[in-house]
Amino acid sequence: MFKRIVSMAVICALAISMLAGCAKKTVSYKEHLGDYVKTMDYHDGFTILQLTDIHWHGGTQIGDEDYGSERYLRKVINEAVAHAGKIDLIEITGDTFMLANKAAVRSFVDFMTATKIPYAIIWGNHDRECTYNPNWISKQFLGAPYSLYTEVDNDDVHERSNYVINLQNPDGSTAWQITNLDSGASYREGAADFDLTYDYLRDDQFEWMTAEHDAVGKDVPVICYYHIAQADYDLGWDAIQAGVSGYRSKFFNFEGFAPSKFAPRTEDICLKNNVKAVFIGHDHADDWTFTTPNGVTFGMGVKSGFELYYANVPLGRAEANFDYSEEFALIGASLVTLDNASGGYTLEHLYLNERDEGDFVMWVEY
Repeated sequence: MFKRIVSMAVICALAISMLAGCAKKTVSYKEHLGDYVKTMDYHDGFTILQLTDIHWHGGTQIGDEDYGSERYLRKVINEAVAHAGKIDLIEITGDTFMLANKAAVRSFVDFMTATKIPYAIIWGNHDRECTYNPNWISKQFLGAPYSLYTEVDNDDVHERSNYVINLQNPDGSTAWQITNLDSGASYREGAADFDLTYDYLRDDQFEWMTAEHDAVGKDVPVICYYHIAQADYDLGWDAIQAGVSGYRSKFFNFEGFAPSKFAPRTEDICLKNNVKAVFIGHDHADDWTFTTPNGVTFGMGVKSGFELYYANVPLGRAEANFDYSEEFALIGASLVTLDNASGGYTLEHLYLNERDEGDFVMWVEY
């Protein structure tokens, strides 16, 4: 009996050893910095259209005359092209999907392919709430036409959609760096913690971001995109409400912000990496943007469509800091134009509402 127990123990130990040997080795980002990089040609006037919180799902692709996010997004993109002359890149900042199946994902890929505009996609919290796993959805965008999405599998950086797009000059140097970060889906403090809260950016993501920026040069300006607000948004709002000097802000804040209680303050990281602006999604009824006394802008994209919920804008909102003469729905997109390689850019918000008497279209510059 004793020999049998010993034999079984040896077999179990060998099996565990074999399984451990077959397990994937964690990939160090420090040894693979180039694998997180995509490149595009830079020119002054380079345009980036931000779409966010589309919530494309199984019924969305029914694009008839009365319903369909596909029809609405096509209008938004066409309006942006008409306004700017050309859209060089579309940044899709999370919650592209919710309660979606594989057919819905494929239909969205087909839609984006038909635009013939390069695009970068990052993941939000609702992108995981679907009938597929994160590995499957990543593969759909890794090889899709016009998609710049990339990830390094089994790396030591939290989450998946962490990658950069280097906008290059003719001599091969980098004029701007666009940093995409995955702010996660939810956070567990412990293995059996059912009080889930929104996730946050981790130290290893900031370390990776810094390494990618160091690789192109510390003076290269950066624009950063992720999904969930970090602590800066609450801090900025509180400072402005308290009358702290040196801040500037514009647009709308209807529902407050929904950061994780663990969310870090990211401005110091931004200053270290020459980040000129950060843009996020997540909060459907907000598109508020502010700039700190140190010159870092934290902005929210305009919710791109009418799925799930959105805000209606009444007259007389004090925080807007611009005049508007009629009520409208807070849906549309935002547009960044890179003016020069010295870090200059302009930001505009597009509000587009479909109306029977003719679409309501309003562009507002920050």
